[in-house]
Amino acid sequence: MTAFSESFRLEVARIARKENKGELTSLRKTATGQRGEIASLKRDVKELAGQVRSLTKALQKALVATERSPGSKQQEQSPAGEQEPGKRKGRAFVFSHEVLMAKRQAFHMTQKEMAQLLGVSPLSIYKWESGQVTPRQAQLVRVREVLKMGVREARKQIAE
Repeated sequence: MTAFSESFRLEVARIARKENKGELTSLRKTATGQRGEIASLKRDVKELAGQVRSLTKALQKALVATERSPGSKQQEQSPAGEQEPGKRKGRAFVFSHEVLMAKRQAFHMTQKEMAQLLGVSPLSIYKWESGQVTPRQAQLVRVREVLKMGVREARKQIAE
């Protein structure tokens, strides 16, 4: 009788696994589809957050422009061609780890090669690209120069 009960138990377990296999397959497909949807939604949220930031900046600029009176605006501006030392025209450089990573990939470089080009350690590049750390002001100058470079110029500087 024990042999019968053991084989009966094994047969029931086999049939249960067989039935569960079909159900698990459909659940896996559903989970995979949902992961794709989640990734898509994350991209959409990131894009919308960027739009909110840019609209917020535009709104702040508009508010600042409306707060100024016409008379005070003329007094603030310096004569044409003159610019106070230390002040630049245009937008200030803002470091973005995504831009650095994209440029490195556009150069077809490893993190080690990019580190050599920037004059820093590969660990610094890793931390910058992962967004854990931002470069210091002195390093940002070099990062900005490298971001303006072309592939040939970057390869040439690494070869030197």
